Amino acid sequence: MHSPNRLAILGALRHVQQINFADLQESLELSTSELSRQLGILERDGLIEIAKFRERRHAVTRLRLSPAGRERFEVYLDELRKVVQSEIK
Repeated sequence: MHSPNRLAILGALRHVQQINFADLQESLELSTSELSRQLGILERDGLIEIAKFRERRHAVTRLRLSPAGRERFEVYLDELRKVVQSEIK
């Protein structure tokens, strides 16, 4: 989860129900191969869910945080906030 690209992906998914691969790729300015690689890691770790299907004869990939992924990411952010706040004091 600590990779900057994975954190960016999780951060983007945190604010939406789901997002298309192409929209996320454009938003994060990642190559197709890099985004695919990072998504594979996040899916393997149970943080995201990937749905692939056909829509009007086009392949579509939709992504979303899994319920466990949402919870784990919120815990991660809370811990990060604590670290940052302790450094400020």
